[in-house]
Amino acid sequence: MDSTSKIRRNVLTWFFQRVSGVALIFLVVIHMWNLHYAHPDVHPSYPNLVDRLRTFGYIALDFSLLALALFHGLNGVRNIVLDYTSNSRIIKRWSLSLMIVGIVFSLWGGAALIKIMTMG
Repeated sequence: MDSTSKIRRNVLTWFFQRVSGVALIFLVVIHMWNLHYAHPDVHPSYPNLVDRLRTFGYIALDFSLLALALFHGLNGVRNIVLDYTSNSRIIKRWSLSLMIVGIVFSLWGGAALIKIMTMG
């Protein structure tokens, strides 16, 4: 990999780190509003959670929160690694490991949302 593509990839991860942070702020506010203030007569309980998760909007919101928080946090860990080493082998190992962790936990969280949605 040449240095131009490394720079391009690092610029993109830097940019998406900022975008994911701003998106997380908005999504958390929407999530809190929907959960606590939009329907004051609905009490937080498991049956009400299942009812909410049977709508596409809540599923999309919750999965977006999960995916963005995972990306933002794991990319932050990658940035810490980049701060402490310039060894490309170590950086590649950490990047691959963090990517695998992100994919596994996204799939696991998505499966949990789908299970609650379909089975209750």
